[in-house]
Amino acid sequence: MLKLKGSITISGDKSISHRALIFASLSTGKVKISNLLESDDVMRTLKILKELGIKIIKKKAQWIVYGNGTGGYIQPAQVLDCGNSGTTSRLMMGAVSSNPISCTFIGDNSLSKRSMSRLSIFLEKMGAEIKLTKKDFLPLHIKGDINLIPMEHVMQKASAQVKSAIMLSALNLRGKTRIIERRNTRDHTERLMRYLRINFEKKILSNNSTSIELNGPYEIKPRDIIVASDPSSAAFFIVGALIIPGSKITLKNIALNKSRIAFIDVLKMMGGKISVKKTKTVSGENVGDIKVTYSLLKSLKIKASLSPYLIDEYPILSIAASQAKGVTVMRGLSELRHKESDRIKSIITNLSRIGFKVVSKKDDIHIKGSNKLQIINPKKIKTYGDHRIAMSFIILSLRFKNKLIIDDESCISISYPDFKKHLKKLSTN
Repeated sequence: MLKLKGSITISGDKSISHRALIFASLSTGKVKISNLLESDDVMRTLKILKELGIKIIKKKAQWIVYGNGTGGYIQPAQVLDCGNSGTTSRLMMGAVSSNPISCTFIGDNSLSKRSMSRLSIFLEKMGAEIKLTKKDFLPLHIKGDINLIPMEHVMQKASAQVKSAIMLSALNLRGKTRIIERRNTRDHTERLMRYLRINFEKKILSNNSTSIELNGPYEIKPRDIIVASDPSSAAFFIVGALIIPGSKITLKNIALNKSRIAFIDVLKMMGGKISVKKTKTVSGENVGDIKVTYSLLKSLKIKASLSPYLIDEYPILSIAASQAKGVTVMRGLSELRHKESDRIKSIITNLSRIGFKVVSKKDDIHIKGSNKLQIINPKKIKTYGDHRIAMSFIILSLRFKNKLIIDDESCISISYPDFKKHLKKLSTN
């Protein structure tokens, strides 16, 4: 059986890459971005910013963005195509909403089935005019306004994208915007704002809730940005090394944001031999090296309260669960039904097809693991066009001597174009 050995540097973080481009576009001058993830999703954001009048060029390994200030977007000449990227659509809706321009956003078939009203309700309360398809979906038309009303927003549903979109809108508003989160979400936006010296106030309230207060309008001085490497992308190789006998790998310069590496704690509780060492801070994010050694995993019950911090890692965690002794239970996964595919369905269908005992009960998944299961005849895996499903089952296929046939690997370029190249490097060392 193939082993994973050696060390690699993972590509730039997808969430940070989107935000780096957008904040650079809102600054008052030239910003150099290093280690930008050049995936399909991130390139959608880059192309839309160009349509909005932002000059962006690539010089060697760096991307140079010439910002026009927080109110500097111009009327686009054509529709803004977000492709498959939910982050692009929601963050850019927020960013354009406080500019006096009209924009039409479109997306592919998958993105056009994902809810946009969960953000539009907040922007409409402030005074933006938004027309959604069937009151919830792309295509949508938004008419922005520099005189949107700054106000308090109470977020009942946890969403880092919605929170970030409101914050981006508030940067160009005169007055105080306050966002109250009932449950904490990923804080890449706040970290990047602190690094860029954008003043805002974040307070911890009672019961795990927080408030974020911005007092605009802001002038964002240009500052070069280095994008840390993506922990969600690292997760595939971490699980691969844990489940393939004889494996031992080191992943370098990974973003160690606490809101992004909860999956490592989960894997450690399952018995995974993983060590994490912080090495430095890069553009507001702690980064470090992760060492992983093959381990015998045991099952675990993963609480619903962890779901906001594991939302991108559940597909690969389900692969770890399939190799763990006992029944792993993942609770409170309703958000997985609204990703690039219905991931509850994608996980259960494919694991069942291989021969694992998997069931879903409402929004929970129960996986009975077995590292003794053998595959004689090749099994076809349906990705449903979902990049994380594709990469997860490619990792599991290594365990079965590549007897899983992935129906569509092209979708991997959405988030990790270098995945196969990096996998090959670890496989041949």
